[in-house]
Amino acid sequence: MLEAKDTVDFYWDPVWPWCWITSRWMLDVGLQKDIHINWKFFSLKLINKGREVKEDKKILHEIGHKALRVSAAVRREFGNDGAGEIYTALGVSYHHEQEDIDEPSVLEEILQTCGFPTKLAVAAAEEIWDNDITADMDQAITKAGTDVGVPLIVLHGGKGPGFFGPVMSPAPTGREAVKFWDGIIAAGSTPGFFELKRTREVGPLFGERPKTKS
Repeated sequence: MLEAKDTVDFYWDPVWPWCWITSRWMLDVGLQKDIHINWKFFSLKLINKGREVKEDKKILHEIGHKALRVSAAVRREFGNDGAGEIYTALGVSYHHEQEDIDEPSVLEEILQTCGFPTKLAVAAAEEIWDNDITADMDQAITKAGTDVGVPLIVLHGGKGPGFFGPVMSPAPTGREAVKFWDGIIAAGSTPGFFELKRTREVGPLFGERPKTKS
């Protein structure tokens, strides 16, 4: 079990609903167990490069990748807390309000909501930010391999074991969230353990809309 004030690297792509659900659970657990979260980027577009992907998923991955570029620009200027804030704002806009975060005006509005300069929206079209994204992904792949997506967690500030998941709908909250976390950590920290899975019977259930700065 993780001790208080430990650190977890949490990898995300803003458009993936299952990752969004897990990220809100991770925040709940982090507050209760005093775990610091490092917000790391993971592009579904890049991890699936060269693979056969349906056209609708390609479009989705492209939207997420552009938003990650903006998030990388935010993190460069405002640090890890800024990355966490922009993820929350992007997730609320995309998953709860169903807004088109591919639109520059929407990205500008999201940045403004967080108190960040709206000029950072131009990063969506700037390939230079892919360096920051791939650097994060390289760390994740080293820990969890290439046959993964998001959510992806690496324990102990990136020094511990890493794993894809957990995927859930809806996420447990309160004491149940911590109980589930402790079980996940016990499994994810066990050498030789690779997979635990069952048929997904429901779509993404997001729960209550998270609060943003506005």
